[in-house]
Amino acid sequence: MIDMGEDQRLRQIAEGVEEAWLKQLADEAESEGTEGSITLEEMAALLRAPQD
Repeated sequence: MIDMGEDQRLRQIAEGVEEAWLKQLADEAESEGTEGSITLEEMAALLRAPQD
């Protein structure tokens, strides 16, 4: 069990890691060209969508 402050800190770290990973994916996709690519916002929405 962790306290609320530690939980918040861990969530912020996880969000930062996710954002860095999405940026890296977007940068890699951009370097490969734009055909068939999606925006960073679209990618984030897809990753956050509930999985069936």
